[in-house]
Amino acid sequence: MAQPTPIRGLGPDSELGQAARRILAGRLADVRKPEAKLSDELDDDGVHDMRVATRRLRAAIQVFRPLGGLGKLEVEVKRLQDALGDVRDLHVQAAWLEEVAKKARREKPDTRAGIAALGKARLAGLKAKEKRLRSELERWASRTVPRMLRKVDALEDDHRFGGRRVKEPLHWRVRRVRKRMQVYMDAPDAASAHALRKDLKKLRYELEIFQPAFRRTLGALVEVLVPLQEGLGELHDADVRLEVFERLAAGGKPRERKAARALLPLIREGRAKRSAEIARELQRWHAEAIPRRLIQVLM
Repeated sequence: MAQPTPIRGLGPDSELGQAARRILAGRLADVRKPEAKLSDELDDDGVHDMRVATRRLRAAIQVFRPLGGLGKLEVEVKRLQDALGDVRDLHVQAAWLEEVAKKARREKPDTRAGIAALGKARLAGLKAKEKRLRSELERWASRTVPRMLRKVDALEDDHRFGGRRVKEPLHWRVRRVRKRMQVYMDAPDAASAHALRKDLKKLRYELEIFQPAFRRTLGALVEVLVPLQEGLGELHDADVRLEVFERLAAGGKPRERKAARALLPLIREGRAKRSAEIARELQRWHAEAIPRRLIQVLM
């Protein structure tokens, strides 16, 4: 995953308005870096990097929204994020099917044609989604970016960057993640895993934003979040894949049904493996008291 540009020169005594202007400008610059790559070809890496960057930008907008004037901009950024996500999701599915097809050539040649048909069906809507993404990229560059630059330059707030106004929402976010973890451990289904993943991601992005506001570094603890977040992302991909292929196995065309049924055991096996890895990671979080340590650092 691409890392955000470090924001230098901020500390706990910086003005919140100054911190907001600099951080939002940095997150906007991070979105614009992969944008240039996508002008000619919507390649997988460029789409992925820009999608992650828009998530971080949205997180920063949500954090600094109380300063005023950012609500509509968040809607605009989400439009771009959603268009990037639609293309990225098809890229991920196609890559997985391509990998499985290579294995099928050696082990199950009779299902190869069905897997190829599934891959073709998955990519059938890609052109339309790419067309929408190109339209959103044009809107982003011509309308959203100029508006965002004007709004960001006007942000003012003389509260301390490391004050209570910052710490209380972060404490709330850590407590929310801890509750989501407990819900998932009690019932580790797709819905509880997805909810935990979303809140963990938001926590990570918010901690990245406010890291300069704390004299004691958050860097090491932020990195602790990464394996669990990535594991939950892989579990989510497996859950989406499972839902899609169960539907195809029940109601697809004859060749697609056969291939989907052949692939379902592999998908379920992969999901079980991801689930076991997450269980071990959650045990580590409990053993190392990571939520409590986060709260202590944020005091």
